[in-house]
Amino acid sequence: MNRCRAETRLGPSLLLLAFIAARPVSAQVVSQRVGGLSGTSWQLVKFQGGDGTELTPDVRSKYTIAFGTDGRLTVRIDCNRGTGTWRSAGPNNLELGPLALTRMACPPGSLHDRIVRQWPYVRSYTMRNGHLFLSLMADGGIYEFEPMSSGVIRAASVRGMATYLERIALPANAVFEASLEDVSRAGAPAELIARVRNEQPGNPPIPFVIAYDPGRIKQGRTYALRARILVDDRVWFATEQHYPVSTAGQGTDVQLLLRRANASANDTRPPTRPSPAPLENTHWKLTILANANVLLRPQQREAYFVLNPANRSVTGSGGCNRLTGSYQLNGDRLSFSRIASTMMACVDGMETEQLFLKALGRVNRWRITGQRLELFDGSGSSVARFEAVYLR
Repeated sequence: MNRCRAETRLGPSLLLLAFIAARPVSAQVVSQRVGGLSGTSWQLVKFQGGDGTELTPDVRSKYTIAFGTDGRLTVRIDCNRGTGTWRSAGPNNLELGPLALTRMACPPGSLHDRIVRQWPYVRSYTMRNGHLFLSLMADGGIYEFEPMSSGVIRAASVRGMATYLERIALPANAVFEASLEDVSRAGAPAELIARVRNEQPGNPPIPFVIAYDPGRIKQGRTYALRARILVDDRVWFATEQHYPVSTAGQGTDVQLLLRRANASANDTRPPTRPSPAPLENTHWKLTILANANVLLRPQQREAYFVLNPANRSVTGSGGCNRLTGSYQLNGDRLSFSRIASTMMACVDGMETEQLFLKALGRVNRWRITGQRLELFDGSGSSVARFEAVYLR
């Protein structure tokens, strides 16, 4: 069942959700306090196109915008959150700056992929009967919002620059990734808080902004950044350490130094394809389950497992609860037993977790190709796929 209603082809839309690498904001896009918008927060009611198109969200609170008093704004667009800028040069005028967004893949039927192009086309606003109406240029349509009952959306971000020392130009298909992680538990896998992915980042220094939910930041915990650059799923550059941020007096503007992967310091040739990841002692992140991509909601943990050869134990997470158990390995044969998990209830991910645990119980064989692991049942059917994640 579709999660939205669209009677005809959607016309120009409100939100440019495609990630725009957040560079320093131009001095021309600065804060201006406007009594009607400053300090207010709204959730989407509907879009009314100039051609009669009407688009309604399944849950209004999944599509929100909050105007700060300092010229910045925060948004939620279904499974993604982000920050940007706004200003008003005159009565009812509204100009929106670029957005820096998380890059979660929202479920099919989401409005996320429909309203991807026209954030810069918002040109004016009006307020009627307590509702906010944002108008697109050239009669492209009007978005209607109602006040948020829970107040201003909370959001925050960390920003920084990433660079490397080698004189190597990045190809056009390079991808930059930066992650904010909880690294409080020594010897345990880091917990992902938020991640940003920038395709075609250009050559360094590479600016980035990671938007995150401050509600996930806990007092007394340690948080850090790491980053990598990939080309055709090969790691070309990566940080060799975690960079502390947002805790113990650390700032939120960080300089990251990336190192070559599998190369000497004076080697300027493009990195070669890395050796296949080992099955054991590797953090395997779940990416495909039952032939479907695994999608994460904000604040949802990644599902993963690690095989510990010292005692043939498996540890990991189903995305909500921690899991433990044992495994048997003989050549390309692999099986799991005594899989157990904690009993917490999470808002998102419970169905995926249950399917994941059942899939582990069916595993009979394994195969690694590069940095990817695929598990098969006794009939040779694929039950799950994983990606190697290197936590330094």
